[in-house]
Amino acid sequence: MSEAFAAAIRRRVDEAAGALRAAEQDGDPDAALAAAGGLDEVLRMARAHGVNTDESPGADPGPARGGEEAR
Repeated sequence: MSEAFAAAIRRRVDEAAGALRAAEQDGDPDAALAAAGGLDEVLRMARAHGVNTDESPGADPGPARGGEEAR
């Protein structure tokens, strides 16, 4: 795996986490649900490719959902 690929995944995690935080702050449950789905998708991709998202500069671990660790 290239570092460029890993960096792109981490960037997507940051963006998805930011979208989720924004939707939650706005009190928009539909947008929060969609953003949570997007975040889960990119986190699964990161795990599948062995990308450590804990190093992501904007990563906010937040609470774990659905019995699995958020990051």
